[in-house]
Amino acid sequence: MSVLDTGRPEETIELARRVEAVGYERFWVTEHHTATQSACPSIMAAAVLASTTRLSVTVGGILARIHSPMFMAEQLKLLAKLYGDRIQFGVAGTLPDASIRDAIGTALAEKPQAYQERLLRLRDLALTSRPSTTTDRNMDEPDDVDDASNEQSRQVLTVGPSGSEPKSFCVCGTSEGSATFTAKLGFPFAFHDFLSPQDRTEDRIAVCQKYREAGGSRLSVAVSGICADSTAEAEQLWNQFNQGRHSRRPSFLGTATEAAAQIATIANEMTADEVVIQPLSHDFQTRLSTVETLHESLRLCLRDCRLY
Repeated sequence: MSVLDTGRPEETIELARRVEAVGYERFWVTEHHTATQSACPSIMAAAVLASTTRLSVTVGGILARIHSPMFMAEQLKLLAKLYGDRIQFGVAGTLPDASIRDAIGTALAEKPQAYQERLLRLRDLALTSRPSTTTDRNMDEPDDVDDASNEQSRQVLTVGPSGSEPKSFCVCGTSEGSATFTAKLGFPFAFHDFLSPQDRTEDRIAVCQKYREAGGSRLSVAVSGICADSTAEAEQLWNQFNQGRHSRRPSFLGTATEAAAQIATIANEMTADEVVIQPLSHDFQTRLSTVETLHESLRLCLRDCRLY
């Protein structure tokens, strides 16, 4: 059981400490280019790791389309050198707003083919020991492309610092194509249920099934919502958060008992190995209360489903 937070960076350290004290295993930090959120997940991850003792941290979505593979690989290797198995590196395929893209001023991997090639390049740069894969070329290339020549087209180079390094990085996504490509890379996949464009539950389940069918190993499912003392209060808090914003579907909403049952159902249907809880509110105390009150009820529900 893990927690993902996208709130103000000045609140993140305290939330991570409380998350560790309650008993969650992992904390996810992300990349968001807004006036109130962190755009530097690797720095945020290092701060969380330095402020906790046993909590693992996932850099749960560095935006691979806007960063160079070399830049990402160097961050991955440094964090692994400093914190070993407590750190996991994750990438996401989201593109920021046009104003941010224009301000970056460097080539972006906007097309699916370019994004997939960037992930392959990141893998080659960052990982000395790679998992066995069936994907050493772009998924959009025809089957008669020579894999050997394609591999040689990418310069063989590993970056430092040398020493401890992760065996893989996770890929965050919501589409069947992303799930299949990640599985063929041999890497973990993080399905963001609450960001999925599919409205029907069966369509979201199908994405996770595609990952398993393609040989995927470890599947995380990220869910978002709010817990409160009553269902009505949780709904009110959710509506307040989304006021003036695009409507977002909560994965869970209600009391801790109700929310835990909803999350356990999702985890069971999607055969998740990890459940990632995002308490979504502008109010720090609401986010904190959600993760603290949810932990024990969720642990029991997952145990009853034989998922924990």
